[in-house]
Amino acid sequence: MERIDTMIDIARPRGAVFEFVTNAARWKRWHPATVAVSGVPNRPLGQGETIDELIHAGPRRFSARWTVVECKPPRRWVIVTDSPDGEAKITYKLNEQEGVCYFERVLEYRSKRLPWKWFDGSLTRRLLIRQSEQALRNLKGVLESRREGPTTQIRPTSPML
Repeated sequence: MERIDTMIDIARPRGAVFEFVTNAARWKRWHPATVAVSGVPNRPLGQGETIDELIHAGPRRFSARWTVVECKPPRRWVIVTDSPDGEAKITYKLNEQEGVCYFERVLEYRSKRLPWKWFDGSLTRRLLIRQSEQALRNLKGVLESRREGPTTQIRPTSPML
């Protein structure tokens, strides 16, 4: 599977960040690929709960049913999806120091059908890196709105192609 790691510093306590990012009803506010979610309450989701998401990634528009497979507030949250078109795993890792949350989002994915599986390591990867970086910038903006301070850059940890 391909893997994309993206990190950003957010000037909020990690508990507040965890509660926000694990509430799928709020994903559309910060993630550019999320068109809509359904079947979710307006609260953080726990282990075993599911999310139905309509996703727009580049030229592709598709649905995914995510299942929360790990939930360790406020440190770690993992969701997975598997369909005939592909599979993916998203992990959120959160650490905190002096009131600043260090948020890491790890996306692992694999397409199962042609021609998309040919592009996983190149075109799809570049697209998903850009979307992941934008998502974290959006997240930071939403959570830090009304706060003054220096701008923190995201730190991609995956090599770019």
